[in-house]
Amino acid sequence: MADDLRFHVLGPLRAYRGGVGVPVGPPQQQAVLVGLLLSGGKAVPMSRLVEAVWGFQPPKRAVTTIRTYVWRLRKLLEPQGAVKPCVLQSAGDGYRLAMASAALDAGSAQSLMKRAVEQRRAGRIQEAGRLLSASLDLWRGEPLSGVPGPYAARQRARLDELRIATLEEHYDVALESGRDRLVVPELTDLVGAYPLNERFRCLLMRALYGVGRQTEALDIYQDMRRLLLEEQGIDPGPELTALHQRILSGVPPTELLHGAPEERQGRRADLMVPVGAKEIRVPPPDQLPLPDTGFVGRKAEVSRLCAALTDPARAAPAVVGISGVAGVGKTALALQVAHQVKYAFPDGQLFADLRGAAEVPADPSGVLAGFLRAMGVPQQHVPERRHERCDLFRSLLDERRVLLVLDNACDADQLRDLMPGSARCGVIISARPSLLPGLPLSARVCLDRLSPDEAVALLEKRLGPGRTATELVAARRLAEACDRLPLPLRVAAGRLAAHPEWSIKVLVASLTRDRGRTAGTSALAAPVGHGHRHPMPDQVAALGRLTATGVPDFTVRSAAAVLTVDEPTAERVLEALREGSLLGSSGPGRYRVRYVARSVAHARFGQHDRAETDHALRGLLEHLLATACNAFARAVPGDPVQDAFPVGATAGLSFPDFRQAREWVRSEVPTISGAALQAARRPAGAEEDLLPRAVDLLIAVNPFAGAVGDERLKAAVPPLVRAAAKRNEPRTLGRAQFLYAVTAFQTGWLGEAQKYAGLAVSSARQGQDLFIARQALHGLGMVARAQRRFDEAVTHYEKAAAMAKRLGHLSGEATSAINAALCRALAGWEDDVPPAGGRAPERWQAVDNFPGHACGLC
Repeated sequence: MADDLRFHVLGPLRAYRGGVGVPVGPPQQQAVLVGLLLSGGKAVPMSRLVEAVWGFQPPKRAVTTIRTYVWRLRKLLEPQGAVKPCVLQSAGDGYRLAMASAALDAGSAQSLMKRAVEQRRAGRIQEAGRLLSASLDLWRGEPLSGVPGPYAARQRARLDELRIATLEEHYDVALESGRDRLVVPELTDLVGAYPLNERFRCLLMRALYGVGRQTEALDIYQDMRRLLLEEQGIDPGPELTALHQRILSGVPPTELLHGAPEERQGRRADLMVPVGAKEIRVPPPDQLPLPDTGFVGRKAEVSRLCAALTDPARAAPAVVGISGVAGVGKTALALQVAHQVKYAFPDGQLFADLRGAAEVPADPSGVLAGFLRAMGVPQQHVPERRHERCDLFRSLLDERRVLLVLDNACDADQLRDLMPGSARCGVIISARPSLLPGLPLSARVCLDRLSPDEAVALLEKRLGPGRTATELVAARRLAEACDRLPLPLRVAAGRLAAHPEWSIKVLVASLTRDRGRTAGTSALAAPVGHGHRHPMPDQVAALGRLTATGVPDFTVRSAAAVLTVDEPTAERVLEALREGSLLGSSGPGRYRVRYVARSVAHARFGQHDRAETDHALRGLLEHLLATACNAFARAVPGDPVQDAFPVGATAGLSFPDFRQAREWVRSEVPTISGAALQAARRPAGAEEDLLPRAVDLLIAVNPFAGAVGDERLKAAVPPLVRAAAKRNEPRTLGRAQFLYAVTAFQTGWLGEAQKYAGLAVSSARQGQDLFIARQALHGLGMVARAQRRFDEAVTHYEKAAAMAKRLGHLSGEATSAINAALCRALAGWEDDVPPAGGRAPERWQAVDNFPGHACGLC
């Protein structure tokens, strides 16, 4: 390989192996080597090598001569003893030089220049200056000096332009660093070497003006003006002229010397627009809206997009994409980036809102007409047909540095004719996530919500540090209530600014009351709604039913139960809502109902019909309960599930083992607790009472509560108990009381556990619910055992075991019997525990498959 080879082209052509010089042969052989070196590691066909050496009039034996030179170069460059060429390889009828870009000093110089631009943009001026100095140190004279041939001549000119660009950046950074006096002699020499380079004149004028030599700075401009009038009959360009005017106006030197990006924005060439048989001169367009003054965060995204848009090595237009849900700040980021890189596009900046979220998106033909008028084409000369407008637009952009910001794009067809063809142009596209993967992008970022600290920082920028500092906890709650999305955060801050008498806590309360259906939420929903794609009627109904359940997220299966459709249909609807930014993704196969979407749904659909809400919530509860019963069967093997829970026709998910059942419960805790709370909130006189299903659901997942360890399951129990007490239906009340006894026992409130387990026994017997009566009796035994009242515990356990036996609940009977035997032993009673090696009673063998948790308090 060529790992130890190094080549120098920024001066006379040189080659080194391990630091030792390698002869490169006569001039024409050097021309062949240059043709291979500067091809970027790509194969070079024979015809191009011949043209590189002799142009288009080669000698008759040109091919033979090239092959001879290649043979000699292989002898010089290939490692000793190499059987097969590994450095100078054959490729088709030509050759390829296999080497890393770092092996060529020109590649290193260009890379250092690119890194310096990035460091300067990030505000690290000293590091940028160091990198630029390192790049200039690689130059050792005229590039490729002494190498013949037209290809070497072209590359020599290109490399000289690279050096000039590096020098311009180097002295610009030096002036920005305050080294004005030190660079005056060097810039004076450069102006003498390149008398027509206006950029060097600008830098020298700035340096002279910065050290108090205003008259000499103005003389530099007059010398340039005389030279251009004498040789070309034109005036100096806009940057030099603007600098001259600013010096005459007495602008402080610091405003000229330390504003490099803004200074470079003035380097704008007027557009020459063809109109009929003549051309007219028009100023470049500047359509960028003002950047958002409250912009926070997104540092990594800004850096990545700026680097892609200003990449000097690009061979095609720099096209970057920004995606994310509505309100996440796509437009704000696009404008932030556009203003940071506009200096690199001095020929103009164009902006268009493509209205991709509207019912009728922007027509590309109309957008093109607007762009053409902005670039100086009179209305009467704008072509009628779309393809003709596209052709004229691309002709005007050819070889120009123009930045396009295409905000809120609808689809690829809308963008196709708006894309430039010139590699010197840049494009920033913001769109929904599903559009960008099909576009040829130089870089792409998908925005997520702000971090908690960034969201509070946004509020602080809008409201002032004093207001958020005094209510920091409320500010964080407000950030969460707004999903940490910039747009609703700005709207909320606007409402607070309009009502200085409000506290942040007051607004948070209005946003969270009754699932956000207060006037405050409606005020947030109105400006957010326009950012969502216009949903189809079936999507409208689906969003209404999903939000009516009040749960935070859905799987495809649970959404299908709510929408009463099959799973493929449910998935299509969910994906459509996600693409419209009304749903987010909370993980693979899970869809999160966004807080703002609830407000949008309320603004569009009004209050949900109670019967419709009950129907949606019933479908969800039936699916969850059926699945929870299947999980319960894995936790309590041997107990007939149908005796515990009246399951309907819904099949639910099934589980091969206890572990997978537990993981399902863990993943569905937010949905289970949310659905249960919604059922508890239904009024007692509702047409359909959903409370029994909610109570049964929490009992079915109770065996997993310890393993899951989620407090949200416990928090849902007290509202269920209060709702059941209002209804005073014995079966539901007994089960809710039993749930509360379980929660109290797990929390260590033994008095509460004993009280509610006793109430549960009484209510269950009144409602003829033997399953819960047995469980509550067992619970009383657990409480008595924890309080070391062993005799009482034995009584409760034996009653529970006898009842389990009558019901045929093997694991329940075994658990109660074993606990009774343990309490006898603790109390000092003789028991019928079998001797070691004896056969245990059948009821105890049921515990062999017991995974570690019985239902209830066990």
